[in-house]
Amino acid sequence: MNNLEMNKTQETIYSSNNPLKYWLYVLKHSLDFKTRSPRKEFWMFYLGNIIVFIILISLLTLVLYIFKVTDYTQLVAIYSTFVIVWRIVLLLPALSLQTRRFHDLNKSGFYTILFFVCNFLFGYLSNFFEHISEKSSEFGIVAAIFIICFLVDIWLFVLLGFIKGSSQENKYGSNPIA
Repeated sequence: MNNLEMNKTQETIYSSNNPLKYWLYVLKHSLDFKTRSPRKEFWMFYLGNIIVFIILISLLTLVLYIFKVTDYTQLVAIYSTFVIVWRIVLLLPALSLQTRRFHDLNKSGFYTILFFVCNFLFGYLSNFFEHISEKSSEFGIVAAIFIICFLVDIWLFVLLGFIKGSSQENKYGSNPIA
């Protein structure tokens, strides 16, 4: 796609308020780690993500009901597998979108790696707390890492979702909504 076609596509998308259009746009641009994305694209993608997820989980529930799957362990396994597959499928689009958001803020895309690592550690350590005693010598270290990851996640989330991108052209390209 040349620059003229890309600009036309962006104009069409950014003038829309349909979260599903944004969701598809981000999926189609999953390998774009070089340009910029405005806040609206970030929020609309995640809103579209919630809508598509609810539709798919509802369809899955309907199929399970039709086939009379009622065993609790089977249901947990099926829903867990669905969520894992869903997260894997959306990993690359989400990482590319986050990178483009950081670029819009004139920040390095490597912040995306920090965000990803902190999210992973946050989830892993949440599980770890279930199996560790407060009296354990490891508890303080794990709790400190958990709190640091939580604070870094909040800071990066605020940057991604609430801070306006640079209005001028920056080292990652021109303002996508200018």
